[in-house]
Amino acid sequence: MKKILSLAVLLLVCVAAVGYFGYCSEDGITNSDYEITATSSPLSTNVIDEEQGEIQTKLFGLIDIKSSEAQKSSDREVLLGGFPLGLDLDLKGLMITGKAGVVTSDGAVSPCDNTDIRSGDVLVAIDGTSVGSDKAISQILNDKQGDSVELCIMRGSETKLYTVYPAKDVLSGNYRIGLMLQENIAGIGTATFINPSTSRYACLGHAILSSDGSVIRIDGGKLYNAYISGSVKGKVGKAGELNGTFSSKTASIGTIDKNCKYGNYGVFTGKTESFKTIQIGSRTSIRPGKAQIYSTVYGTEAQYYDIEIIKVNEQSSPSDKSMVIRITDPDLIEKTGGIVQGMSGSPIIQNGKLVGAVTHVFTADPTKGYGIYADWMYELTL
Repeated sequence: MKKILSLAVLLLVCVAAVGYFGYCSEDGITNSDYEITATSSPLSTNVIDEEQGEIQTKLFGLIDIKSSEAQKSSDREVLLGGFPLGLDLDLKGLMITGKAGVVTSDGAVSPCDNTDIRSGDVLVAIDGTSVGSDKAISQILNDKQGDSVELCIMRGSETKLYTVYPAKDVLSGNYRIGLMLQENIAGIGTATFINPSTSRYACLGHAILSSDGSVIRIDGGKLYNAYISGSVKGKVGKAGELNGTFSSKTASIGTIDKNCKYGNYGVFTGKTESFKTIQIGSRTSIRPGKAQIYSTVYGTEAQYYDIEIIKVNEQSSPSDKSMVIRITDPDLIEKTGGIVQGMSGSPIIQNGKLVGAVTHVFTADPTKGYGIYADWMYELTL
């Protein structure tokens, strides 16, 4: 009797929800000394437009494929997260948030209007000189006195060069290129865990993306304690969000050195004496069924909320869509409607072990979303 193994792969279209905060001006830089109020879009749980099919690999559709990695969790103890973080990320270059006109003695002009430079691009150099501040840009442009300059722009991993003619601002007397620029990105996220043996932490569980969907390149950053003041409920067709604040005027509690597909990482320098210890559970030990998330939806203290793991995907390489979860806790549903932006990184716990972190929410049903395996995040804290 013949056995046929078929695997249907459904296309998953996802849209990343990324928040930008702070004031930016033409050829100007956001002030790094500020208080952030994340009321529009925190560094957040990514948003999935449609809940579509997942691939769950089984041998002949009957037996879960196992690996020896199920035995590796016994010596992987970490400090449990769940608390809110203020993230202030420095960029490699200056984020372009739009184009603007320059008021000259001959009227308004837009030096970059005839280029395809767009929001989300990063300005990294002018005439071969790296730029990271308003002062650096002004010095280069004023030295050129209106002569053409070559802009080096990064779009994802692609480098693009543009020749433009700066215009002299009649009010300030400075030459400008007519771009709205931002030096850093800041927002609210959730800590997943801290590796006590290395002092490295993991949070978010997914990358912070530019408007074109590419991973933003960072040049470091700092962590701060954050406070969650409330939330906007999620509903069908629109993701909810946590409202929170943090101030860069306070002492930082860590550094940021990595923004990648599996979250943000760095060194944690805050106090950890009161943190709970928990083992990392192997991805091969996870089963569909009851579990919990540990998350902060008000104040600074995390709480446990009941969830159900609906699907567990067999993965041999990292992905931020490792499992599908559903919020079942009536208290959390009452407060937030389910998974909301800002909960990204909230630990997922099953059978007393940390097995993953929340990463995405389905707009078709805000009680459902994705999680990433803790296995993948742990590797980046060694």
